[in-house]
This record gives sequence, C-alpha cells and structure tokens, in this order.
Amino acid sequence: MAKKVEAVKRGNGRGSVRRLPSGRWQWRATVELQNGEILRAVGTVDTKTEAEEALSRARTDAGRGQFNVTHSTTLDGYIRTWHALRQDAQAAKYTHGQKSLIETHIIPGLGKRRLSSITPRDLEAFYAGLQHQDKRREDTLGKPLGDSMRRQIHNLLHQVFAEAVRHGDLSRNPADVARPRYTRAAAQDETSKAWTEEEAGKFYVVAREDRRGVAFCFMLSTGMRIGEVLGLRWENVELEAGRVHIKEALVSLGGKAHRTTPKTARSRRSMTVDGDALTILREMPERVALDKEAQGRHYVGSEAVFTSARGLPILPDNVYQLMRRLCLEAGVPYKGTHVLRHSFISIQGQHGRAVEVISAHVGHARASFTQDRYRTVFDKERDALTLNFVPLTKDSERTP
Repeated sequence: MAKKVEAVKRGNGRGSVRRLPSGRWQWRATVELQNGEILRAVGTVDTKTEAEEALSRARTDAGRGQFNVTHSTTLDGYIRTWHALRQDAQAAKYTHGQKSLIETHIIPGLGKRRLSSITPRDLEAFYAGLQHQDKRREDTLGKPLGDSMRRQIHNLLHQVFAEAVRHGDLSRNPADVARPRYTRAAAQDETSKAWTEEEAGKFYVVAREDRRGVAFCFMLSTGMRIGEVLGLRWENVELEAGRVHIKEALVSLGGKAHRTTPKTARSRRSMTVDGDALTILREMPERVALDKEAQGRHYVGSEAVFTSARGLPILPDNVYQLMRRLCLEAGVPYKGTHVLRHSFISIQGQHGRAVEVISAHVGHARASFTQDRYRTVFDKERDALTLNFVPLTKDSERTP
C-alpha cells in the first residue's frame, strides 16, 4: 500500500513542503522576482530539513535578484528568470530581440529539457533543426534558419550556460563545445555588405535631395546607427562646435517608438562632424520652418533633429520603403539601411584609417568585431598586389 503524502501547510504565498510516497521530500515555491514576474520553482530532496532549506533559499535568492538551480530545473524556467533579471541593464531593442529568440526558438526546442541534462550533441542537433517561424513570411516559413540567426541563438545560450557555470549550477558549459555549422550557401555567399565608394556617392547624391533621405546621408557620413540618427535630439547637438553627443537611440518595439540607451557601453560617445554632415544639421531648422508653414495646424513638432513633415520622430521601421526607392533611383543595390554603416567603415578602411580608430568612432565594443563583421575589402584594394622580384634578379645578374 502506497505511503500517505505528508504535507506541511503554510500561509498563502509561502510555499509548501511535502513528503512523497517514495519517502523523498518535495518543496514548491511561488516567488516574485524584482521585475514583478511570478516564478514557480519546485525541487525534490532526501530529507525534510533539506526541503525547508531549499524553499527558504529559493525565496531569498529571488529577493536578491538571483535564482538557485535544482536538479529538476528546466531550461525554460532558468532562461526566463535569467532574461528577466538582465533586461533593465540592456538596451530595449537588444532585450526585445533576445526575448523573441527565446520564445520563438529556444523554449519550443529545448525548454522542457532539464538544464543539467543538455549536452553539446543536443545543442548541435537543435541548431541543425532551426527553421524560420514567422508566419507573415510565407517565402521563408519552414525553411532552415540563416547562419546569422543561428549564431545569435548560440551566443545567447552560451551566455545563459556560462552564468550557470559561474554560479556553480553547472559543471561545464555545453555551448563551449557545440557550434552551429555553417551551411554550404553561407560558405559560397560572396555578397558584399558594403557599397563601393562610387556606389555610396551615387546614393548620396540622390538621397541628399529627399526631405527624409538626408538622414541616410548623415548616417553614411558619420557611420552612426539608424536608431542613433533618428533618435538624435537638439539638446545633444552643438551646432557651433560641430559636436554630436550620442546618448540614446530610437527603436521600434511593437510598432511604437521607444527611446533607449545606446547598444553597448562604447556606443555612448561624442563625435565631431564637419563638411556636408554639419551643413545638413544647420539646414534642419530651415526645413522645420518650411514644414510648419506647409502643415499649418496639422504640424505637431518634437525635439528630434530628423523628423517627418509634421515634425514627429521617424520610426526606424518606416524607412525601408524609402531606402528601396532611393536605391532604385540611384542605381545601386538595396542592402537595407545597415549598408550605410558598413560602407562608412569599409571606405574609411580603404583610405587607410586604423581599425581601432574607426571602431571607437562607430561605438563598437571591440576593434576585432569591426574588422571581422564590418570591414569589406574591395576588389580595387587588391589590385597590383603581386610581388615582382624581376628587378632584384636582374641586379644579381649584373653583380660580378
């Protein structure tokens, strides 16, 4: 006959400890994290004392912004807590992107697995099976996920497991060994992410004549991110000195404008602008005056430097159609708005600017990242690189 379950009752929200038919003790806790999220934790141990201690520890750790892993903790429970505790310290767009990867790919694929049971082979199988899940994109739905997205998911999981190792919850990080395998298509992809200087010039000429296109010109001239340009406010611009202070970025979250901190610590920076970039800034007040006159009572206005005709900040999500049109008019390939930043970095490198200087200017965390991910080596730079030893051999022949 099965043993009767012995339970220790507590007040509401205080958790519970009970003895299972097997003789072991199970504890359950409902804890509220610092961000207000409710988390349900459960574990099974050998004695009542251990169960009481585990229950107390779970409540204490949650209050301190931590959470203790048990043998039965799943990746779902751990990664949600991990993400909730970090989101206030990260840029909103970055946090939103992480949440999307967690909810769309990681939890459906590995969420039910116990954290301590996930092996490198499990991760490799998971990476290999990743597919596009966006039902709004029928052209890609169900097809293998791209290498860039696989890499982002891997980096996210590596951070999660690394923290578990650091806290002593795991003995090793399975993502240290497992890596997403590059596809044959990626290995054969020779498409440049940057425009040549000639292509960039063609685009600049066309975009410079467009009311909203001048924001693209400013981005191409300075290497700033699209969110940094569209989030620039007059209080962070010194027109006379030609100085721009990048302290925030404008991002789209759920179709709504959201001001957030720059992407990385080094993204919060100041830069000197001159030439036509400074001219663009000095022209904006005149454009605002013309917009006010044209819009009349419909004009709203804002503190943004680059605005719509009604004076409102321009959402990053709303510029892609314009970008496509301007590329078509300029006769250059459309590569999204990030091509402007890629082109700035690559053209500066082509002209001999040191990569560490470029990296600091554009706000990257590491110069190696700028070099590996952004610096395109143009075909023109590789011309006439053949070494010619003929003059040396002729000199040696003339030597007696």
